[in-house]
Amino acid sequence: MSLDEALARLDELMGVARGGEAVVIVHGGVAVQLVPVPMPAGRSGKRRRAGGAAGQIWIAPDFNAPLDDFAEYER
Repeated sequence: MSLDEALARLDELMGVARGGEAVVIVHGGVAVQLVPVPMPAGRSGKRRRAGGAAGQIWIAPDFNAPLDDFAEYER
């Protein structure tokens, strides 16, 4: 199937791929296949909220200070 046809039917094709059937799209002489990928455990597919870990993470005051182990490379 061509890319233009696939774009017009994307919702339908995703459902077909989720059902286990092969969906191959050809564009510029290159074929690609839609392959469903399982969500990682514990992920519901919801977007993460920015600032969700506020107050739980801290950075040491000397975070950007040079490391003693690399002194010889900092010439």
